[in-house]
Amino acid sequence: MRNLLRIAALICLTVMLCSCASVSMVDTWRNPSLRGEGIRKILVVGFSPKQSSRVVYEDTLVSELSRHGVEGVASYSIIQGSALPDWYALDRAVRRVGAQAVLTVQTIKVERQTTVQPSAIATPYPGYWYPPAFPDWDFPGYYRSMAMYGPTYVTTYDIATMQVNLFDARSDKLLWAGTIEATEPEKVTRVGKELAREVVKALRKEGVL
Repeated sequence: MRNLLRIAALICLTVMLCSCASVSMVDTWRNPSLRGEGIRKILVVGFSPKQSSRVVYEDTLVSELSRHGVEGVASYSIIQGSALPDWYALDRAVRRVGAQAVLTVQTIKVERQTTVQPSAIATPYPGYWYPPAFPDWDFPGYYRSMAMYGPTYVTTYDIATMQVNLFDARSDKLLWAGTIEATEPEKVTRVGKELAREVVKALRKEGVL
């Protein structure tokens, strides 16, 4: 019975985890030839075909940067009306706000994945039609087994690979880059908040901020 309880709890936990968006930093890179220390003003640019997604990513990054004493400026507040900012307008915006760096975020690819959590019933009560096991069945055993029955769960979800880059505004060189994986990227607000936390944490760890 205790084993069945543990299995049931594990299934519930797995289903709960699969139902929530999550973000993880997969890899980072730091330009060894650029110091990039003490950056205090950053222009944040989200490259997205959807204007609404661009706004969310830029706002969440600006908010998280401000929590750590860095002034972030959302590009949509300066360059409006386009999900993909014009290069020349973007270049002028960097100089206009006096940004020391430009932080970009873009979704590179989205893949659909499927996970299968098998049922939690052991023999002689396998949870499916199996006549060879019937001679060993009894009502108390069947009842206890079915009370903790966990059906097979099939979960399908999307995983987005996102790249975040930090460019030095003075030299235009790439200072730092990070690759992020996010489940259920359609939950833009939640993904944006988690992404912002992961990015700023990584930048602080690298000593860039």
